[in-house]
Amino acid sequence: MSEYTPIEIPSKPSKDLVKGFAKFTENKESEETDEIQKLKNKLQNNMKGKNIKVKMDIMQKFKNLMELYGIKGEVKEYSQITNGHINETYYVLVGNGASGNHPYVFQKVNTYVFKEPIKVMNNIMMIDNFIKNNQKTSACKIITFLVNSEYKNYTITEEGEFWRLCIFEENTVTFEVVENPAILRSSGYAFGDFLNVIGDFPADRLNITIPDFHNTKKRLENFFAIVEKDECNRAKDVKDEIKVFERHRDFCCKLTDMADAGKLPLRPVHNDTKYNNILLDKDTFEPVCVLDLDTIMPGLVAHDFGDAIRFAANRAAEDEVDLGKVYLDFDYFKEFTEGFTGAIGKSLTEAEIETLALGAPTITFELASRFLADHIDGDKYFAIHRENHNLDRARCQMKLAADMMDKLELMCDFVQKSVKKQ
Repeated sequence: MSEYTPIEIPSKPSKDLVKGFAKFTENKESEETDEIQKLKNKLQNNMKGKNIKVKMDIMQKFKNLMELYGIKGEVKEYSQITNGHINETYYVLVGNGASGNHPYVFQKVNTYVFKEPIKVMNNIMMIDNFIKNNQKTSACKIITFLVNSEYKNYTITEEGEFWRLCIFEENTVTFEVVENPAILRSSGYAFGDFLNVIGDFPADRLNITIPDFHNTKKRLENFFAIVEKDECNRAKDVKDEIKVFERHRDFCCKLTDMADAGKLPLRPVHNDTKYNNILLDKDTFEPVCVLDLDTIMPGLVAHDFGDAIRFAANRAAEDEVDLGKVYLDFDYFKEFTEGFTGAIGKSLTEAEIETLALGAPTITFELASRFLADHIDGDKYFAIHRENHNLDRARCQMKLAADMMDKLELMCDFVQKSVKKQ
């Protein structure tokens, strides 16, 4: 892991740090709305009567941000990082004379997707403070964002844009497709370790940035409401698929029902545990950094584990039309599971251990219901690139979920054995 010399980043102790987490006054919903709106109003007032459109040069934006963050030097080079689909992200190399070159990531947050980005950033700040102030040790670090002169880990520009900066981790890689089982084990360990490290952070202090994100019961209620409404007259063509959700509705809601009954604890969870959200050392494949904490919220460990398995142990594309290629690769499942339970197994309750594997078909069915609902509703949410694309996605995930159900007993047994080995 590369070490970096700080480049005069202003810092001061947080004002209301209590028992390892910070309460920030800007965490109020009204302040978030007011702060962004005031800047937008200011810009609109300045433009009144001027029949021109101003678009600031990206290099000038970088210079302005560097000044706000106390970063000395000049931009030597930059390039856009295009493997993300939501935010606008840049690699920026800053030269500072004798201290050499320093790589950063400058990211403009998509405020259409993240309606309350300050709450997102405060969650990340609280988790970062908790880990540091409680001297938590972990296998790898988490992504943290630099603070500006106001001790905020974000900046809202006069144009109303929402930016955040972090140091670029050199000599690291992420993977979209994995062939090496060691990468799955390493990713599983990184996610399990992350959940273990933040396990005693009070989950109720986290902002709910996406309500009912993995509330499968409400997701299915929404699905059947869309089926009933059927505005695009498509439900008649997918009757067999709809019957699958009718048949498995109780199964899909089991985790939610257990959480509602207090049988499963709500923990701080990542909520986006794809293995491409782990930076790995490019030579050893050891975990270096956990990425993308934008959806960290209270939730179930089974959901994090299940979503990771859905992504890691299915060797077909998410929209594969040849359903013969879609299945749970049990060897891949075992690799990720051994890594995950090796990090967190001793911290799980008996109920969490018993239901860990259940998270995989549950999350997969949940996503399938969202794809099928969007198809029935006219493809309004998920971008499509061909006719019936969301239907193809739904059928693929339904096939994967069905295979997971067939292998669920084997999956549960392997989880138990993996935990006992710790």
